[in-house]
Amino acid sequence: MCAVLTGACGKEEPGASAGGATRPPPPAGDEAQAEATILGRDVFKLLDQLAAYAASNQRKYPASLRLAGIDSLTPTLARRIDTRVSPPMAFALFRNPLGHLLTSCRGTTDLLEESALNEGRFTVTCTDSGGRSSPYKVQRASGR
Repeated sequence: MCAVLTGACGKEEPGASAGGATRPPPPAGDEAQAEATILGRDVFKLLDQLAAYAASNQRKYPASLRLAGIDSLTPTLARRIDTRVSPPMAFALFRNPLGHLLTSCRGTTDLLEESALNEGRFTVTCTDSGGRSSPYKVQRASGR
């Protein structure tokens, strides 16, 4: 038993090697927050447009972005919605996730109320390149 235990002595911890076989820690810091802000503001904009659509269509949300007259692609982002769930959910994804710490963010129409109650701040859930999800606080764009 001693030989087995001592065999591990002096070895690097798993993931400490240059091979990087293990996942890195969740993104943090200014770069991740900047990406969350880009994605989160787009999620907010999508949800605001969906709410406006529903307000003028007897509280019925569109089944697709096309029905709402919203582009599903921008030069850097792809967008999706799920109006089958309650509350409806919107997603913003980087079209090319390479070089980004975060790949996507999502939120429900609840963040519209959260933003109104918190001086424009709201929470989105973002997914990093390793597949882990974390909440990020975002400040809505000025003028809205």
